[in-house]
Amino acid sequence: MRPIHLELQGFTAFRQFTELNFDDLELFALVGPTGSGKSSLLDAMTFALYGSTARLGASGLDALISQGERGLSVSLTFEVGGQVYRAARTKGRKQAENDVRLERQDDDGRWTGLNDGGTKGINERIRRAVGLDFKTFARSVMLPQGEFARLLHGNGKERQMLLGELTGLDHVQAMQKVASDKAKELKYRADSDQKVLANEYGGVTAEAVAALHTERERLSAEAERLTDTLETLRARQTRLRDTERVWLAREDTRRRLTTLQARTGSILDGAQRAAQARRVAGVEPLLDAAGRARIAHEREAATLARAASQAEVVARAVHTAQTTLDAAQKAETTIPELEARAEALREAENDVARLRRAGGTVQTTHQSPLPWDEDAHHAARELAQKLDKLKAERVQIEAQKAALHADRERQNTETAQLKNLTDEQERVKREGQEAKTASERADAALKTAQIEAGAAAYRTHLHAGEPCPLCLQQVEHVPPASNLDLVKLEQEASALKTNLEGRRLRYKEIGLELATLRKSVDARTDALRDWEAQIGQREVDLRELESHIPGDPHTDALRLLAGLALRVREAGADPAKLRKQALDGVAAIRKRVQDAAAALANAASAAAGAQATLQGAQAAAATRAREMQEAQSALDSALTVLGLDAAQARAAALPEADIAALEEAARTHTAQVSQLSENLKELERQLGVAPFDPAELGQVTRDLTATDAALTAARELAGQLREQERTAKERLQRKAEIEGRAALLAAQHDTWKTLTTSLRADEFQQFLLAEVEAQLLTRAGILLHSISDGRYRLALADGEYVVQDLWNAGEARGVKTLSGGETFLASLSLAIALSDYLAGNKILGALFLDEGFGTLDPQALEAVAGALENLRTQGRMVGVVTHVESLSERLPSRLLVTKSVAGSSVQRF
Repeated sequence: MRPIHLELQGFTAFRQFTELNFDDLELFALVGPTGSGKSSLLDAMTFALYGSTARLGASGLDALISQGERGLSVSLTFEVGGQVYRAARTKGRKQAENDVRLERQDDDGRWTGLNDGGTKGINERIRRAVGLDFKTFARSVMLPQGEFARLLHGNGKERQMLLGELTGLDHVQAMQKVASDKAKELKYRADSDQKVLANEYGGVTAEAVAALHTERERLSAEAERLTDTLETLRARQTRLRDTERVWLAREDTRRRLTTLQARTGSILDGAQRAAQARRVAGVEPLLDAAGRARIAHEREAATLARAASQAEVVARAVHTAQTTLDAAQKAETTIPELEARAEALREAENDVARLRRAGGTVQTTHQSPLPWDEDAHHAARELAQKLDKLKAERVQIEAQKAALHADRERQNTETAQLKNLTDEQERVKREGQEAKTASERADAALKTAQIEAGAAAYRTHLHAGEPCPLCLQQVEHVPPASNLDLVKLEQEASALKTNLEGRRLRYKEIGLELATLRKSVDARTDALRDWEAQIGQREVDLRELESHIPGDPHTDALRLLAGLALRVREAGADPAKLRKQALDGVAAIRKRVQDAAAALANAASAAAGAQATLQGAQAAAATRAREMQEAQSALDSALTVLGLDAAQARAAALPEADIAALEEAARTHTAQVSQLSENLKELERQLGVAPFDPAELGQVTRDLTATDAALTAARELAGQLREQERTAKERLQRKAEIEGRAALLAAQHDTWKTLTTSLRADEFQQFLLAEVEAQLLTRAGILLHSISDGRYRLALADGEYVVQDLWNAGEARGVKTLSGGETFLASLSLAIALSDYLAGNKILGALFLDEGFGTLDPQALEAVAGALENLRTQGRMVGVVTHVESLSERLPSRLLVTKSVAGSSVQRF
């Protein structure tokens, strides 16, 4: 993975939109003051790819959002294997504001989205595109240098523990646990199968299956014998049951015939009653007719009495209705007066509506009211509304003036800040020039002192009159001994150089801040000038509009409303209510007249109806009296012929259905007695002289039941044995399967147990770590040999790291004896070697070294600078994060990160 272009906004120190191109960069320095955001650029690349950072992980990511901002956005364009991708992420304060996107650039330069499958699918595509997961990327691309210094100086146990963490070999312990758990599981399953065989399949043998088969065959033969016996008993039972049916039918016929003969007397009595009822059947209609005529006469007499009473009631109602109508017609004479009052109140009601529409109330008053004029009021109200709008405009203009004044104050503040920064820049420039002069003077003094010290170092080899060992000329004068303190001079020169570098960096930062601030001040000056002109024009326009409104339109409108309200109050407190009361009174009087006339008409109609009903009732009562006399005469004549009175005739009478039933019963009785006598003779002939014994049939039935039960039991037992035999065969087969599985589980348990023993931490993991350590030392030794001009190699001696000095016949010495610069070279070699190893034994497209070089002394810094210059990047991009200006200037390219009030920014040099 090689970065190409980075864009970010709202990310930690980078509040404003910032972009960074990595084109043509191979070896470069990332410099800037503490807290400016150098490491944040590395975090931004990691966040764009994985949504996590090495410092925060995947939680607490809200801390990445710039203070006061609602969210952040990061976009990284990178190249992998000749293919260009772009990963972009946004994060807000809420989960719904988070988003991730991935695009791939086609050969023609167009971008294709790879965003299906949701966030999880996109993250997996990014991981496959990069070729590294987050943990490996953080270890192999963002190199934690301090870890490799620990690796270089630690003892054997510490090195193996650290290598296990960095390379992820701690998973061997997890593998050992998995193998142990698997072995335990297999042992448990094998023991469980053995317990099942012992407890559930102990008696399952081939002999037991054969015994069940023999017993089942015997029961099958017994069932066939019982079947034959059962068929014989069933045939005998059928024959006896046929005889039983004939015998039972004969006994039943005898019983029924005896019963009919016992009922003969009652049947004859019923026939005589039916004959007597036939004699009086002709008189019964006359009895009914006489009764109906009497009932009808009584009913018509009662109706006549009610009709007479109703006629009297209706006559009184007619008189009452006439009296009510006279009173209503008298009240009707007041209607014209009430209608005139309602018409007078109508205009007052319209005034109330006008007052309400105009926005007034009945209580509206003014000391100088005007007569109501609707047009004048409308004109005054429109002028009042215009005046209100102009007053609101005046308030807005005043607010704009206040805001303009506030912006002018801010402009003055920024102008003062601009002057302060300009003064500070001049001061820093003077201090830098002074620091440069002092540094150059200190360097010259140091070089002079070094020359003197070098010459003084040979003083003991110089003797007057003898040749000099260096120039071979005769020594004329031996120089005096030097008392210069080179260490103090070197420290002073280094401090002055550090001060000079700080002044240079501050001068650049102030220049960037001044450019931003000048741009802001110029833009604000133009905006304030335009704003002030706009406010002035608005004031002129406002005064022009106010001059067109004469007098006080609000007071004029109020005086007109007060005049209308006075007119309404003079008409009454509530003219609408008074008018409604007058109209309701007119409607009530007219309704009384109508109701009284209708009541009189209804009463007269009811009186006519009652009179007609009375006359009809009198005629009907006379007719019913005549009919009653005629029916009684006909009844008396018929009873005389029969020699019976009315009570005797009614006692002898029967309904026609009862008479017919008695006659039919006599005929049926005679026929049934004759039929049963014939049936009895036929049944006796069928039965013959052979006696029938019911006990014989009972015995045969019991034998049949016993035989059937025995047959059923035999068949059930045979079925049970057949099922037992089938189950025994299945269990025998299952037993063989469990035995085979138990043997296989035992073999697998032995395998996993052996693997558990082999994966113990004191064996296999140490072997793997030793192999990794050997590969790392080989790779790191080759790289160290290259960046140290062929002088050093790393090796392992007696379990400790040593360095071989090839310029001194390959002498080996402990790494703890290395100087600061040499230690950095060895650590850098180990870091790059482990980076390639973690990336899958392939060269990565980019490496970033985030190391505190400020703690190194000048000699160590010189060695580091030389090593970085000699480092063969092999096509990879190598970025070094440092605060040391002299070190960054030795590298081919630099990225300068600066911070200001508006946020950090980055520039490429």
